[in-house]
Amino acid sequence: MINYILSKSNILINYVGFTIVWFSCVYSGAQGNPIIAIIPTFIFLLLHFSIVTDHLKQEIQLIIISIILGLVVDSTFSLLGFVQYNGTLDFAPNLAPLWIICMWAGFTAQINHVMKFLIGKYTLICFYGLLAPLAYIAGEGIGAAIVEDTYLSYGFISIAWSISLLSLFKISENLMSK
Repeated sequence: MINYILSKSNILINYVGFTIVWFSCVYSGAQGNPIIAIIPTFIFLLLHFSIVTDHLKQEIQLIIISIILGLVVDSTFSLLGFVQYNGTLDFAPNLAPLWIICMWAGFTAQINHVMKFLIGKYTLICFYGLLAPLAYIAGEGIGAAIVEDTYLSYGFISIAWSISLLSLFKISENLMSK
Protein backbone atom coordinates (compact mmCIF):
# COMPACT_ATOMS: atom_id res chain seq x y z
CA MET A 1 0.00 0.00 0.00
CA ILE A 2 2.83 2.40 0.89
CA ASN A 3 4.58 1.69 -2.43
CA TYR A 4 1.33 2.41 -4.31
CA ILE A 5 0.87 5.74 -2.51
CA LEU A 6 4.50 6.69 -3.11
CA SER A 7 4.29 5.80 -6.81
CA LYS A 8 1.15 7.92 -7.23
CA SER A 9 2.65 10.85 -5.31
CA ASN A 10 5.76 10.71 -7.53
CA ILE A 11 3.53 11.02 -10.59
CA LEU A 12 1.71 13.95 -8.99
CA ILE A 13 5.03 15.64 -8.15
CA ASN A 14 6.18 15.07 -11.74
CA TYR A 15 2.97 16.53 -13.19
CA VAL A 16 2.81 19.55 -10.89
CA GLY A 17 6.55 20.13 -11.28
CA PHE A 18 6.35 20.26 -15.06
CA THR A 19 3.27 22.48 -14.93
CA ILE A 20 5.28 24.97 -12.86
CA VAL A 21 8.19 24.64 -15.29
CA TRP A 22 5.91 25.22 -18.30
CA PHE A 23 4.40 28.40 -16.87
CA SER A 24 7.81 29.62 -15.70
CA CYS A 25 9.30 29.02 -19.14
CA VAL A 26 6.51 30.77 -21.00
CA TYR A 27 6.57 33.68 -18.54
CA SER A 28 10.36 33.79 -18.96
CA GLY A 29 9.87 34.13 -22.71
CA ALA A 30 7.26 36.84 -22.26
CA GLN A 31 9.57 38.77 -19.93
CA GLY A 32 12.78 38.03 -21.84
CA ASN A 33 14.46 36.89 -18.61
CA PRO A 34 15.98 33.38 -18.82
CA ILE A 35 16.50 33.10 -15.04
CA ILE A 36 12.72 32.79 -14.64
CA ALA A 37 12.95 29.52 -16.63
CA ILE A 38 16.32 28.21 -15.44
CA ILE A 39 15.73 28.16 -11.68
CA PRO A 40 12.38 26.28 -11.63
CA THR A 41 13.63 23.85 -14.30
CA PHE A 42 16.81 23.16 -12.35
CA ILE A 43 14.84 22.59 -9.11
CA PHE A 44 12.33 20.36 -10.92
CA LEU A 45 15.05 18.24 -12.54
CA LEU A 46 16.93 17.89 -9.23
CA LEU A 47 13.72 16.74 -7.54
CA HIS A 48 12.96 14.46 -10.49
CA PHE A 49 16.42 12.87 -10.39
CA SER A 50 16.18 12.36 -6.64
CA ILE A 51 12.90 10.47 -7.09
CA VAL A 52 14.07 8.39 -10.07
CA THR A 53 16.08 5.66 -8.43
CA ASP A 54 16.20 3.12 -11.24
CA HIS A 55 17.47 4.02 -14.71
CA LEU A 56 18.81 7.39 -13.55
CA LYS A 57 21.63 7.36 -16.09
CA GLN A 58 19.20 6.56 -18.91
CA GLU A 59 16.79 9.26 -17.75
CA ILE A 60 19.59 11.84 -17.86
CA GLN A 61 20.63 10.62 -21.32
CA LEU A 62 17.04 10.92 -22.56
CA ILE A 63 16.78 14.50 -21.31
CA ILE A 64 20.10 15.45 -22.94
CA ILE A 65 18.92 13.94 -26.25
CA SER A 66 15.66 15.84 -25.88
CA ILE A 67 17.47 19.13 -25.30
CA ILE A 68 19.42 18.62 -28.55
CA LEU A 69 16.26 17.60 -30.42
CA GLY A 70 14.37 20.59 -29.01
CA LEU A 71 17.15 22.95 -30.03
CA VAL A 72 16.98 21.62 -33.60
CA VAL A 73 13.17 21.49 -33.84
CA ASP A 74 12.38 24.89 -32.37
CA SER A 75 15.32 26.59 -34.10
CA THR A 76 13.98 25.17 -37.37
CA PHE A 77 10.53 26.62 -36.60
CA SER A 78 12.18 30.00 -36.13
CA LEU A 79 14.44 29.71 -39.18
CA LEU A 80 11.47 28.85 -41.41
CA GLY A 81 9.52 31.81 -40.03
CA PHE A 82 6.79 29.71 -38.41
CA VAL A 83 7.49 31.00 -34.89
CA GLN A 84 9.22 34.11 -33.55
CA TYR A 85 10.38 33.55 -29.97
CA ASN A 86 10.90 36.26 -27.39
CA GLY A 87 14.07 36.04 -25.34
CA THR A 88 16.38 34.92 -28.13
CA LEU A 89 20.06 35.78 -28.21
CA ASP A 90 20.85 38.97 -30.14
CA PHE A 91 23.67 37.32 -32.08
CA ALA A 92 21.55 34.22 -32.93
CA PRO A 93 17.93 35.33 -33.30
CA ASN A 94 16.83 32.05 -34.93
CA LEU A 95 18.32 29.86 -32.23
CA ALA A 96 15.68 28.49 -29.88
CA PRO A 97 15.86 30.49 -26.65
CA LEU A 98 16.93 29.04 -23.32
CA TRP A 99 13.36 28.97 -21.99
CA ILE A 100 12.35 26.63 -24.84
CA ILE A 101 15.28 24.33 -24.06
CA CYS A 102 14.25 24.26 -20.39
CA MET A 103 10.74 23.37 -21.47
CA TRP A 104 11.97 20.42 -23.56
CA ALA A 105 14.00 19.15 -20.60
CA GLY A 106 11.06 19.41 -18.21
CA PHE A 107 8.63 17.90 -20.71
CA THR A 108 10.87 14.90 -21.33
CA ALA A 109 11.11 14.21 -17.61
CA GLN A 110 7.45 13.18 -17.88
CA ILE A 111 7.84 10.46 -20.51
CA ASN A 112 8.55 7.58 -18.11
CA HIS A 113 6.29 8.92 -15.40
CA VAL A 114 3.17 11.00 -16.10
CA MET A 115 3.08 9.90 -19.75
CA LYS A 116 4.01 6.30 -18.95
CA PHE A 117 0.55 5.18 -20.10
CA LEU A 118 1.55 6.14 -23.68
CA ILE A 119 4.52 3.76 -23.86
CA GLY A 120 4.01 1.39 -26.80
CA LYS A 121 0.89 3.22 -28.02
CA TYR A 122 2.46 4.79 -31.09
CA THR A 123 -0.74 6.03 -32.74
CA LEU A 124 -1.77 7.78 -29.54
CA ILE A 125 1.72 9.27 -29.15
CA CYS A 126 1.51 10.69 -32.68
CA PHE A 127 -1.97 12.05 -32.00
CA TYR A 128 -0.69 13.71 -28.83
CA GLY A 129 2.07 15.32 -30.91
CA LEU A 130 -0.50 16.66 -33.36
CA LEU A 131 -1.95 18.71 -30.49
CA ALA A 132 1.32 20.64 -30.01
CA PRO A 133 0.03 23.82 -31.71
CA LEU A 134 -2.27 24.29 -28.72
CA ALA A 135 0.77 24.82 -26.47
CA TYR A 136 2.24 27.29 -28.99
CA ILE A 137 -1.08 29.17 -29.12
CA ALA A 138 -1.12 29.32 -25.31
CA GLY A 139 2.47 30.58 -25.25
CA GLU A 140 1.58 33.19 -27.82
CA GLY A 141 -1.36 34.32 -25.69
CA ILE A 142 1.01 34.90 -22.76
CA GLY A 143 3.40 36.84 -25.00
CA ALA A 144 6.31 34.39 -25.23
CA ALA A 145 6.20 33.95 -29.00
CA ILE A 146 4.40 34.87 -32.19
CA VAL A 147 3.18 32.03 -34.38
CA GLU A 148 2.70 32.76 -38.05
CA ASP A 149 -1.03 32.14 -38.30
CA THR A 150 -1.17 29.84 -41.27
CA TYR A 151 -2.20 26.27 -41.83
CA LEU A 152 1.34 25.58 -42.99
CA SER A 153 2.86 26.73 -39.68
CA TYR A 154 0.47 24.74 -37.53
CA GLY A 155 0.69 21.72 -39.83
CA PHE A 156 4.48 21.76 -39.72
CA ILE A 157 4.49 22.16 -35.91
CA SER A 158 2.03 19.26 -35.56
CA ILE A 159 3.98 16.91 -37.79
CA ALA A 160 7.35 17.87 -36.28
CA TRP A 161 6.03 17.31 -32.78
CA SER A 162 4.44 13.98 -33.68
CA ILE A 163 7.75 12.77 -35.09
CA SER A 164 9.71 14.24 -32.17
CA LEU A 165 7.44 12.74 -29.54
CA LEU A 166 7.42 9.34 -31.21
CA SER A 167 11.22 9.51 -31.48
CA LEU A 168 11.61 10.41 -27.80
CA PHE A 169 9.38 7.52 -26.73
CA LYS A 170 11.28 5.07 -28.95
CA ILE A 171 14.63 6.37 -27.64
CA SER A 172 13.31 6.08 -24.10
CA GLU A 173 12.21 2.48 -24.68
CA ASN A 174 15.64 1.69 -26.07
CA LEU A 175 17.47 3.36 -23.19
CA MET A 176 15.27 1.87 -20.48
CA SER A 177 15.71 -1.65 -21.82
CA LYS A 178 19.45 -1.50 -21.04
